[in-house]
Amino acid sequence: MKEAMGGITIFQIVILFILLFTGIMCLTINHSKAFAVKDELITLLENSETSNGRISDDVLEQIVQKLQDAGYRTTGKCPDDTYIGYNRNGVATSRNVAFCIRPVSVSSTYINDVNNKCSRSGCIPLSDRDFPNMGYYDVVLFYRLDIPFIGDIFNLGVSGSTRTMFG
Repeated sequence: MKEAMGGITIFQIVILFILLFTGIMCLTINHSKAFAVKDELITLLENSETSNGRISDDVLEQIVQKLQDAGYRTTGKCPDDTYIGYNRNGVATSRNVAFCIRPVSVSSTYINDVNNKCSRSGCIPLSDRDFPNMGYYDVVLFYRLDIPFIGDIFNLGVSGSTRTMFG
């Protein structure tokens, strides 16, 4: 009977390590897929013509096509309210978000910082005409730790930014 109990314990330890190894493999595969899709989204956004931080419908269609080609199905929740969440069909939503995009205006942030310093020191304030319209996009995609027979445990995000774009 003693050998039977030892055999069961060793079998349980082996099963635990197999599940742990499988979970780590799933995590790395999901992370690499999310990272690759994020890079493709950033490339699409950098090569697109955007106006005032608005993404055109044509670019959204290309993003949706990239998500479908990569087999990306993970959803999550945007980090905060400054991000615009889109589902897998390219429709802006706040639930079951496939990716989040936040336009960031570099010019207005810089002008506001300089004008706040000017109000204290008495220099000449800047206007929007003094600098070109510059901005970039922050992108967030999601991946999960999905262990077989247990299910989803964690929902994590991978983020990135485009280069600064003019115009």
